[in-house]
Amino acid sequence: MTLPLVTLLLTVALVTALWRAVPALARPALPFGVTVPPDRIDDPAIRKARNRFARAVLACGAVAVALALPSALLFDPAAVTAAAVLALVLADTVAYTVAGRRVRAAKTAGDWYAGTTQAVTADLGFRTDPVRVPWRWTAPAVLILAATAATGLARAGSLPATLPGLEGLTLDSGPRVPTGFLAAANPVLAQAALTLAAPLLLAAIMKSRPEIDAARPADSARRYRAYLQALAKLLLFTAACANLTLLGIALRLWELLPPSAAATIAIFTPLLAAAATAVLFERRVGAGGHRLPGGDPEDTGVVQRDDDRHWHLGGFVYANRNDPAFLVHQRAGGSQWTVNLGHPVGWGVAALLVLITAASIGAAVLDGLGVVDLPNTRGL
Repeated sequence: MTLPLVTLLLTVALVTALWRAVPALARPALPFGVTVPPDRIDDPAIRKARNRFARAVLACGAVAVALALPSALLFDPAAVTAAAVLALVLADTVAYTVAGRRVRAAKTAGDWYAGTTQAVTADLGFRTDPVRVPWRWTAPAVLILAATAATGLARAGSLPATLPGLEGLTLDSGPRVPTGFLAAANPVLAQAALTLAAPLLLAAIMKSRPEIDAARPADSARRYRAYLQALAKLLLFTAACANLTLLGIALRLWELLPPSAAATIAIFTPLLAAAATAVLFERRVGAGGHRLPGGDPEDTGVVQRDDDRHWHLGGFVYANRNDPAFLVHQRAGGSQWTVNLGHPVGWGVAALLVLITAASIGAAVLDGLGVVDLPNTRGL
């Protein structure tokens, strides 16, 4: 079996495995993005929805392989792989949304919140004594960026007229591209963007609304604080790992590192280490810190407020005009955030993303029709 077909199979398998794990990453009281009271976490309706979703994800993966493999033999394997992944993600998203609707329907039909007192809790300690960005953890990413830039400057005067294109894991396939600033400096620019974006994202996360459980306010606040501290280190460690991989790509691009299987493995090992660390983080800490050891038992006599009406697509999308928060912890999956589309800034972000997507699709269509010729960016 050729490398493109193996890549196709591995990619579909990875996407399927990730979606299969999504329900397990969410907090127990938020199955498929639906708020449920603590005594309903193990309800048969939720277990049934989980089983159905698991079967649907496996079925979607099998269909994707059955359709994509023969297509890859007739058309461009890279294009087929991209189309298969896009279709698979959309299908799994639909399956996840359907599972959430089933849980929500069971909750409504069974009146799960009958006899409970709903409430929300705020902890002002996150304002008076906030969790701060551990700036010293940005040092590895900054040092790797500086080392890459220094190496690039030293090599700049002796670069060949053309550089290898960034196609294939070994970076030795495909046409070469003319040497230019963007082509040669692309890894360094990507490093700079990552090094700047990581702490800025963390600063926004630290100021976002903390996830405090009204039933266990003190314990959940303690867990969430520990969660933010660990998450900050994880994100900055990931930025350093990404910069290491970009350093390896730069060395190959500048032809300071010869192509080989060993070089390819070495280049992408930091990203694999970051991925493994993220998996370990989710297993030990969990979204919002729900897997951390609990403290003294609490019983406030209330449950977290049911606010499902503001969440859509299984907990991926949040829209609440009455919520002043711009960035909120996403319900679906593990440690992710999403913008409040009911917030004016959220409207701007959504509009910008739509414009960028529409422009990209429009340019690709015009290029395919021959109306315009897009520049060759395979070396970027």
